[in-house]
Amino acid sequence: MKIYFKTVGCRVNQVETESLREKFMGLGHTAADSPEEADLVVVNTCSVTEKADRDCVTFLRKTAAANPKAAIAVTGCLATLEPRKILAAAPGATLFTNKEKGNIPAQLCGTRPSGDFFSVTKFHGRARAFIIVQDGCNLKCAYCLVNLARSELKSKPLEAAVAEVKKLVDSGFAEIVLCGTRLGIYNCEQTGATLAGLMSRLFALDGNFRIRFSSIESEELTPGLLKVLKAAGPRFCDYFHLPLQAGADPVLKAMGRLYNTGQYKARLEELRSLFPGAGLYADIIAGYPTETEEDFSAALRFVRDCALSGLHVFSFSARPGTKAAALKALPQKTVAARSAALRALDGELRAAFAASMLGKEMTVLALKNKEGRALALASNFVNVELPGPQKPGALLRCRVTAARSGSCLAEAL
Repeated sequence: MKIYFKTVGCRVNQVETESLREKFMGLGHTAADSPEEADLVVVNTCSVTEKADRDCVTFLRKTAAANPKAAIAVTGCLATLEPRKILAAAPGATLFTNKEKGNIPAQLCGTRPSGDFFSVTKFHGRARAFIIVQDGCNLKCAYCLVNLARSELKSKPLEAAVAEVKKLVDSGFAEIVLCGTRLGIYNCEQTGATLAGLMSRLFALDGNFRIRFSSIESEELTPGLLKVLKAAGPRFCDYFHLPLQAGADPVLKAMGRLYNTGQYKARLEELRSLFPGAGLYADIIAGYPTETEEDFSAALRFVRDCALSGLHVFSFSARPGTKAAALKALPQKTVAARSAALRALDGELRAAFAASMLGKEMTVLALKNKEGRALALASNFVNVELPGPQKPGALLRCRVTAARSGSCLAEAL
């Protein structure tokens, strides 16, 4: 078969799709460049926001109309939680829940399930490799349905994770990104190894590579884990994406988050003392139903005071089945205005962080070449432009010479 793969949503979804791609290709199938030319379309859906729902449904409706002969397999969070939406858009689709996702190739091709927890040996079209080491969440955040869609807590066995990273490093990947729904609660069932134990093993591998965390909760950065990360030196990317979600304590409490602003800021200060120059980024939700104007003003002050490196801004989206869905929503104009203000602040933060890199030497990973220059990524997640072309996937030393629009310009050393 010719198979087209479509992913909506998070890094975990992207890695899962890559793993499914490898399994199908290993069975002799080929990848299609578009859904119109495919015999099978595999869609990995997201439902974290209403927009994600719409994107998935729109794609399915268009695909079913444009290529009625193609089989369509749909999985992911939307397929798990709202199968009726999927079937309304693509009545002939075959649905697989998140728990069934790993067995899609076996189910459709009549082979034995692999049971390998979405392993990968390469990453199609990427200079960096991503692997999943943990899945599932049992937090009860009032706005989020991930704990409903991915309720089973699982961690990849320690030896399997180490072997997977070793294969990727041996095949030439110089940056590996560890992903998980809640990466910080990694716990190998067979050995009892925590994330600190896994990182110790990974840092001990041979090769010229570095490891980055995708996202981790601030309260899950334990003293033992931080000690291991600090000792790793340049093997660990000094980058932390720490979900904040709200910058005012009353809103954090209403959301059911497990920290307050004081605890969050203290963690940032600890990270800065351990990793000077680290990139410190956060998710934040604009327009949560209980957020007052006073709360939002406090949030803007808090984020500025924290001097975060950047924000990933979400407009509040009521998710069916969550506590927040029962709350009276703020006017859409208010939500939009707060989202715009946070995105403007994000631009300021990224510009200031990039400017703070002036004159510094750093190691960057070349991602791709564009218009005669190489686009690269620093360890602390600053985007860097270099005189090009450079080999994608290569680690390069450079010195920052200028900053503009939140990115750095650099000269190769």
